[in-house]
Amino acid sequence: MPLNNGMEYSDLGLSWADRMLVWAVPPLLGAVVGWFLPAIADWATGLAWVPFQGPLELIATIQGPWIVIVTAVLGLLAGMVLSHIAIKESLAVRLSDKEITFRIHEAERTFAREEVSAVFLDGKQLVLLGTEGQELYREKPEAKRDAVAEAFNRHGYSWRDRDPFADDYVRWVADSPELTPGMNALFLAREKAIESEDKEDAADLRRELSKLGITVRDDGKKQYWRQHGQRP
Repeated sequence: MPLNNGMEYSDLGLSWADRMLVWAVPPLLGAVVGWFLPAIADWATGLAWVPFQGPLELIATIQGPWIVIVTAVLGLLAGMVLSHIAIKESLAVRLSDKEITFRIHEAERTFAREEVSAVFLDGKQLVLLGTEGQELYREKPEAKRDAVAEAFNRHGYSWRDRDPFADDYVRWVADSPELTPGMNALFLAREKAIESEDKEDAADLRRELSKLGITVRDDGKKQYWRQHGQRP
């Protein structure tokens, strides 16, 4: 727990060892697969049930000792790209007694201590609630549950073992009379986003509903909702 401008803070994210593994393993595996790819392609072209016969036949027809070097380098580069994506998509959390900062996808958000009324894990996702019970942030952390709970408790945040509003949610159905037509339209659009596995659009629509006073919780492809406006 280093010092940052006189404040103690905790980092919850990929450890140094984890980052080394992420940077080392995919490129190494990519290089190994690439090295053996010409031999694999030559073998697989004799099996009619193996897909991608066209590309495999093309690889198998290329002759010369240099081909394994080329495919190994391409595999290495592909592994490096995968490593970069994995690091970029991992959530980094830095919290102190005064604020919490989240960084993922090159985007950063910071919440002051007084903005946060409760913190808990909903399945594998870390959730922050605001002073009126609204959802401030939701994302999957890299650290284990016990480590996350210990860090937030140590810095004095209101850590909860479960969602304090878990019993207030009701399942959304089309044209719910308790919701406005505009809200129902957002839920319908979000249902389609979930069906098509468009996580980014589903998250955007969740935020739009939050602006209208509605907090959304998913259970598989089912959507549940509650109105916020009270402190947990």
